[in-house]
Amino acid sequence: MGEPKYDAKEILKFAISMEEEGEKFYKKLAEKAKGEIKEGLLSLAEDEVKHKKIFTKWYDDINTDNKEDYLFEETVDLFFKSYAKTKGFDGREEIPNSLEEAIDMGINTEKITIEYYKSLLEHAKSKAKEVLQNLIKEEEGHYNKLKTYKEKIN
Repeated sequence: MGEPKYDAKEILKFAISMEEEGEKFYKKLAEKAKGEIKEGLLSLAEDEVKHKKIFTKWYDDINTDNKEDYLFEETVDLFFKSYAKTKGFDGREEIPNSLEEAIDMGINTEKITIEYYKSLLEHAKSKAKEVLQNLIKEEEGHYNKLKTYKEKIN
């Protein structure tokens, strides 16, 4: 039995869930933080919102057909959200002691996401491969932005 093949809509639905979880994660931490740490975490949450908008546009731009309607079922959506939370953000609700630690947490999560998308490449259908390559570029941009934030505070 071969590995499952993922289509572009499945991958984008997961990516959207990852961004939603990221936004919640950074906002939740920001509620408990002050000053520079709070501002940095809110900036990261805004980055997640921007990525979600990009991924949602890509999702909307893909032509739909009836066999993909299952993606709109509530149980499927809950699965993607749950998987996104455990894959990228589980166990990361502790409050960072510094902006640097908060950024390190973000860097690690972006790295996990990039690695996950890269692992899907070999199991993706042709259109999905293109979407994955674009997702990887977006996440690498976010990763690099976090690295730049870290360099500025050092």
